[in-house]
Amino acid sequence: MERLPLWQIAIRRLGMPIQEYALKVVLPFTVIGLVLGVIVFYVSSGLFTGTSGLILGFIFPIISGGVAAIWPLIQTQRHAIAIERELHMFITRMGILSLGDAGAQSMFDILKQMGDYGALAEEVQSIETLVDRWHTNLPEAARIVGRQSPSPIWGDFLDRMAFSVEAGQPLEDFMRSEQDTFQEEFNTLYDTRLEAVDTLREIYISLTTTGMFLLVVSGIHLVLFMTGTLDDDPWTVLVRIRWILLAALIYTLLQLFGLISFMVLIPDDDLFSRNDMATRYKIKMRRAWVIATTVGLSIVLITLFSSILVDFTFILENWDQYGLLAIAVIVTPFAVPAYLVGQEERSVRRRDESYPGFIRALGGTAQARSSEPSATVRALKGIDFGALNVSIDQLERRLSMRIDSDHSWDWFAADANSMMVSRFIRIYLEGAQSSGEPAGVAELVSKNTTNLLSLRRRRALSSGTMQGVAFGVLIAMITSLNITISIVQGLGSSISGVAQGMVETDVGGIPELAGGFGLPVLDDSTVVEENIFLFKIIVSVLVLMMIMILGLISARIRGGGIALSIGQMITMLWVAGFTSFLTAVILDASVGLFISGG
Repeated sequence: MERLPLWQIAIRRLGMPIQEYALKVVLPFTVIGLVLGVIVFYVSSGLFTGTSGLILGFIFPIISGGVAAIWPLIQTQRHAIAIERELHMFITRMGILSLGDAGAQSMFDILKQMGDYGALAEEVQSIETLVDRWHTNLPEAARIVGRQSPSPIWGDFLDRMAFSVEAGQPLEDFMRSEQDTFQEEFNTLYDTRLEAVDTLREIYISLTTTGMFLLVVSGIHLVLFMTGTLDDDPWTVLVRIRWILLAALIYTLLQLFGLISFMVLIPDDDLFSRNDMATRYKIKMRRAWVIATTVGLSIVLITLFSSILVDFTFILENWDQYGLLAIAVIVTPFAVPAYLVGQEERSVRRRDESYPGFIRALGGTAQARSSEPSATVRALKGIDFGALNVSIDQLERRLSMRIDSDHSWDWFAADANSMMVSRFIRIYLEGAQSSGEPAGVAELVSKNTTNLLSLRRRRALSSGTMQGVAFGVLIAMITSLNITISIVQGLGSSISGVAQGMVETDVGGIPELAGGFGLPVLDDSTVVEENIFLFKIIVSVLVLMMIMILGLISARIRGGGIALSIGQMITMLWVAGFTSFLTAVILDASVGLFISGG
């Protein structure tokens, strides 16, 4: 049965006819955007007039209506990624259940109770609903769900399952034989996603370069063509810097587009386990966050109170040199919990690397000895399992107490603090109990975890490349914008000198003598320094925004959560601060030599 195109799947998942969706969702959002655009047009009539004002007004309904129109496609794609994220675990669990005497219906009964499978659990529930409530046979139900599934790999799997069951092959045999086939397909899908990440990275660099070009042009335009007085009210200042604000808005939208694209394309990779147990790591992290927040707030308060006694005008006048460094000092205390998370991340990855060998040894020992769990684990104490040794020792002590075996294994998963260990240890225990073949279950778990670790290494390579690109793009942006600031400062100084020397000259006649071309700043250079300062502030805000977006993108590719992202943001902020300081100092010196030499 041929799969439906993605847009048809998105329409079917709306739960309403497309005409009704257009009337109830797309049209209201477009009207809201139009009303907002009209308000912006009238409010900003002093900023943007004529065609530019109309374009700005119509941007809002176009964006709101467009997002509402394509939102079903975005949600469908996100649903597909959520399905594919759990597929490897699903196939492993089905293969392990097939080692026992579980029939087709009991296997699906077990799986539909697994809430941690998210979107994939909903797909399994759909098959079960078609079979139980609508009395559809299993092959036909699998084909119906597969045809309407947004995930091609899941749809192909269901199609193969339907064909095998119709051909008379027991579902248990199909699940066992499917392990290698699906693993190859999953690896191919993973590689395709990583290649798409590489392509998206190149697109992101191009968009960032385009945005930087707009900022450079608008910065030069601000100095040469925008005039005013030092007593201008805030609205007049906004009118003066409107084009650089527009360039900053476009740059921000380009960055957000890149962030959303990465978020939609790449599934999240949960590295740390989720549990409610008060492990030593969690206690340590709570203390670290409290200390970091206290120190950070103390730095802010000390800075505010000291501003009464100390003059910070020097920092403001040299904002391109010291501004980012000052911000970095304030947020640096939050690097402490980020550092602890980084340490834990490396430990968890080492435990994950040791897990396949441990589970294989555990299953083989349990099969050979047929002894109680504590004795089985005790038999492994002499074997070196690397980073898992401490967790295994604690597991053996808890099992020896014979209070609650399941709770002991839960604590083992919590101590390891690995999502992979947590989920696969539960799969092993469930499969070993139901099948009576712990060695076979352990071999299957070890094989699949080894494959997952191989895929993680490929993802880590892509993440490392993205981190290098992030630092490179950040340094390039700061350097290019500091060069622009240096140029406009040089132009401002030169033009101010020229303007002072032309006090007795009829500057109004210069455009006529120059064929209609003239620089307004020659007539009035009063706010040149103020314009340059405003440009520096806007650039700093954009740099901070870019650091946050790059940190989120890198964390998404790498996996590990928000704390690791915060740590990378702080590192990037320090790199940005030192880059800005060094480039500003070097450019000031070189421009001074150039001017004096001229």
